[in-house]
Amino acid sequence: MIIGIDLDNTVIDYTEAFLFGARQLKLIPKEWTGKKLKLKSLVQSLSEGELQWQKLQGQVYGQWIQHAKLYAGVIRFLFRCRHRGWETVVVSHKTEFGHFDHEKISLRNSAKEFLSYGPIWGPDGEGLLNDIKFESTREQKIQVIKHLQCDVFIDDLPEILENNNFPVDCRRILFDPEKQHKKAAMEKVHSWDNVSALLLGEWNAIELNALAESCGLSPERGVKAVSGGGNSRVYKGFTISENDFAIKIYPPDSAHDRLRSEFDGLSLIHTFCTLNTPEPLSVNRSLEVAAFRWVEGKLIKNPESTDIDQAVELLSSLQQYRHQNEFKTFPFASAACLSGRQIEQQLKLRVDRLLAENNESLKNFLNKEFESFVKTMLERAIALWPNQGFDMEITRNQQILSPSDFGFHNALKNVNGSIVFIDFEYFGWDDPVKLLCDFAFHPGMELSVAMKKYWFKATLKLYGEELLPRLHSSWPLYGLCWVLIILNEFRSDIWDRRRAADPSLENSRKDVQLLQLKRARQLIKFIDHYIRFFFYRFS
Repeated sequence: MIIGIDLDNTVIDYTEAFLFGARQLKLIPKEWTGKKLKLKSLVQSLSEGELQWQKLQGQVYGQWIQHAKLYAGVIRFLFRCRHRGWETVVVSHKTEFGHFDHEKISLRNSAKEFLSYGPIWGPDGEGLLNDIKFESTREQKIQVIKHLQCDVFIDDLPEILENNNFPVDCRRILFDPEKQHKKAAMEKVHSWDNVSALLLGEWNAIELNALAESCGLSPERGVKAVSGGGNSRVYKGFTISENDFAIKIYPPDSAHDRLRSEFDGLSLIHTFCTLNTPEPLSVNRSLEVAAFRWVEGKLIKNPESTDIDQAVELLSSLQQYRHQNEFKTFPFASAACLSGRQIEQQLKLRVDRLLAENNESLKNFLNKEFESFVKTMLERAIALWPNQGFDMEITRNQQILSPSDFGFHNALKNVNGSIVFIDFEYFGWDDPVKLLCDFAFHPGMELSVAMKKYWFKATLKLYGEELLPRLHSSWPLYGLCWVLIILNEFRSDIWDRRRAADPSLENSRKDVQLLQLKRARQLIKFIDHYIRFFFYRFS
């Protein structure tokens, strides 16, 4: 196989570079944010806007390219192609110099230098790419694609792939991360994980062994897939010495660095706490993969109070060591909420993402059942919020180190009854009230009301009953966040991630969606019922 790939806005993501350049040239206010298309439209609306845009482009692709980044997953795709024996060639139509660039900085050399900082390109052939070819026009680019006899070509421009001179026997794949080309009649992908799933499918034995070796590990008895979580794919590496290990492949996530949260977080936890969590072994950050000591144990289907005691013991240890210098600069947990207003913003963001899917049954539920209930619960929360501080963020001293997606759905119990908590992808600083509510509401655990009360009693003893006013005000809002999380299977991006982690889901989406709608309605009923009975009260 020969895979041809475009460069700009296909391999290299210039979003941050364009924002940086536009601010440098004072084309936008410092606080303005947005994607490239929105920025382009804004700049072109200015006086001499087209000229301004061309000047910005020339400098972004040259002197400001260091503010760009590679699209998530592209290194992993090239890594897999290399170990399958497939050739990958970048073919780019990029002029030698930028528009109106008086310094005459070579755009082609800038691009090669940028790629050389990662494992993608090296002048002596040590990179993952087989070659990079630059042409000055689109027509010349298409001729090179023909000459190379590419089996596949991946580009962000429909004009290239739809060109009458484009080779008819080359498979055309449109890279469209912002989903702007809905009318283009060709195969589309929205991420490099999509590309991998489309062209490569399941990881084969050679690739998996190479992946383990990239982390410095030797799976002498092979690597095989095991059932992972809903987002990341997990494989088990078998060794002769029986020091087996887990290899975890993280999905791209622009909102949260899952690998850093889990691998770096667990490394610090093992340094200070040494409690029952997986031991980090090694990491390959460019491939977004980490290795951990393999954990044996059984799923916890019917949690008991002693199990909750072990969960609280881990939290107590984190609370004891949270003032260590190494934790001070650790990032926030995924979807952290430090004020009531941030909970409201998360609810709105989640609703907007779901409505963008344009699913009729989902839209009816959100508009006819969910919207009015949210409004009532927000009014209640604002009225009850302690010291009228709905907008006020809690201080670092009030925050905790939270495992975030914490519970027995992410835990294994070994033969002696000890529990190992195994998923820290969302670990970071957060409000303890959010952790208390997320544990109680998580749909992956079927905790009885009695077990929920036991949980609240133990954690309020740990963190202090001064949390009660904020807990009383906010718990229905956190419950409604979980109503929306339950509906994530309606989101195309998350469903793609689920399928990548578990290919057996391929043909079950409609059934899963119907089930999740039913569960969402049940949770709303629970919240509505217990708003009068304060289910977290333990006395």
